[in-house]
Amino acid sequence: MVHLLPDHALSASARLHGFAGTAAIWLALLLAPHALASAQSASSATSHAYFIDCSASLAGDGSRTHPWNNLEAAQAHPFAPGDRIAFARGTTCHGSFAPQGSGNDGKPIRLTAFGEGPRPKIVADSSDRQALALFNQEYWQIDSLDLSGGSTYGIFISGDKGTLHHIWLKNLSVHNVEGGTMKSKDNGLVVVGASSRNVSFNDVLLDGVVAAHTNQWAGILIGGGNFGMDMPLNQHVTVRNSSVHDVQGDGIVLFRDSDGLIETSTAWETGMQPTETIGTPNAIWTWTCTDCTVRDNEAFLTDSPGVDGGAYDIDWNNTRNTVERNYAHDTQGYCIAVFAAGYVTSESVVRDNLCIANAQSPRLAALQGAVYLHTWNGGVIRGLRMEHNSFLWNPPVATAAAVVDDANTGDAPVIFTGNRIESGAPLFYQTNAQFAPAANAYRFTGGGDARFTVGDKSAATLESLQAVGLEKGSTLEKGWAPEAAEISLRLDATVDFALDSDGLLASASRAQLMVLRSLAAQYNGALSVTVHLREVENPLPQQASALANALLDLDAPEIRFVHHGRTPGVIRLSTMDGRLLKEWTGFQNAAMLGGAVRAQLGAPRYAAMGDQP
Repeated sequence: MVHLLPDHALSASARLHGFAGTAAIWLALLLAPHALASAQSASSATSHAYFIDCSASLAGDGSRTHPWNNLEAAQAHPFAPGDRIAFARGTTCHGSFAPQGSGNDGKPIRLTAFGEGPRPKIVADSSDRQALALFNQEYWQIDSLDLSGGSTYGIFISGDKGTLHHIWLKNLSVHNVEGGTMKSKDNGLVVVGASSRNVSFNDVLLDGVVAAHTNQWAGILIGGGNFGMDMPLNQHVTVRNSSVHDVQGDGIVLFRDSDGLIETSTAWETGMQPTETIGTPNAIWTWTCTDCTVRDNEAFLTDSPGVDGGAYDIDWNNTRNTVERNYAHDTQGYCIAVFAAGYVTSESVVRDNLCIANAQSPRLAALQGAVYLHTWNGGVIRGLRMEHNSFLWNPPVATAAAVVDDANTGDAPVIFTGNRIESGAPLFYQTNAQFAPAANAYRFTGGGDARFTVGDKSAATLESLQAVGLEKGSTLEKGWAPEAAEISLRLDATVDFALDSDGLLASASRAQLMVLRSLAAQYNGALSVTVHLREVENPLPQQASALANALLDLDAPEIRFVHHGRTPGVIRLSTMDGRLLKEWTGFQNAAMLGGAVRAQLGAPRYAAMGDQP
């Protein structure tokens, strides 16, 4: 396949890039084994369980006592709705796996793990296209596996006809896909996309997927297809609690989707291709996406072999997209971009995001700023609002503006209100006349005077803009912000360590743990993170085994785990001698915790992160 992605439509010179409640959780945990047993009993007439143990010396029949000991035997069996296929934990199977069959509504086929220990591994050979594939199949849940190898994909799920339903990928590690020269962006670690114009997906969920280390393009790609602009959109697509790093191109992307969501996920060391050959990347973004939301994510150390190299991007032909409560820091390119090319990007909202130390590349800082609004090929950005965002701007180029806007916005200007910009460079924004700023808070930490450009009002003072009706209610302060003073800190969090109905770590629990995992890795040696786990007292044997596996699968060596937590949902940031600095209750995203720690400790210690899984 060759996807028509935004980069493909333009030359390089023209392309500038383009919880559930506590009671419910505990109830699910207590009832999960019984519900599972009841479901298995009700469907026992048509559903079966099959087992694979590639460490077994003898070939079996797929039963628990005589499991299959190779992928070929399992792949030769056509699976039916409600079937369960389980690999033995702590074992390794070699080759590429393409199981056969489809489930149906209410009875998906589940590919999972059994026993205790590390996730079972499927290791593809370098001559294999992927480690795991589904084609024209639906109603599958794949979870609790470690997949590696292959030349083009880690996981590849596709089809060429109809609507394919219910593809759920949960608690997976997908890594080390090393292939040859990329000829398109349709490759990478996890790819769910069409192989013809007549196919789409409905109900795609990725929860707890870690995708890392590839010389192919994407970390996680949902959608796409180079089959014309009238392809059907994929419906109900969610990526949450996932992490992508060390990829040549994009981190997490939704293409040609509707009702899409990327939340509580992390992307870093994206755009690592040494030389641009097929386009330029970003960390987390959307294209031809309707009613799509990107929220509570973190992106950092983003790079690019050409332009872009930013964190978040509402790209062309998007409708009603929202980017909110995200954290972007230490990027080579922008924090947030909104683009339109050839089509209208309409009714977008960018709010409550935290952007620190963006556009670290001198070239990209001068071109893009921390916020880049840009149109080309007749595109229009219509109905854009940017509200209550915070930008800490200290560019490597003294003339670089924090906000760069040369976009065509039709007959309505960009609404820029309630934002906070703290800048060490004098030019706060450089925009055209279609820009309506009001009620913003500015702080200038450099020498001389703060300046603003709106249309023909070039390098104006705030007072002069207010005199002509712009920047009503805005304020400007001058002076240095307090320097980070602490050398080391401790963070204590109490997290409900609950399981879902599949016996996997509950999404709400995983969301907070993923934020803490990223923070602990970034400040390794300077921030001590302790997680107090609140578990069910006297769990059933199945629960105890599942909880042990969930903690092992999380793979967070930088975090100290203590069992039997104290006050539920409380997070405390303290000095090492116990002086309380901050306290929060309930879920806290990367922007809240990362911003608070950075204010005390300064920039992360990236060199101390080591090789992350």
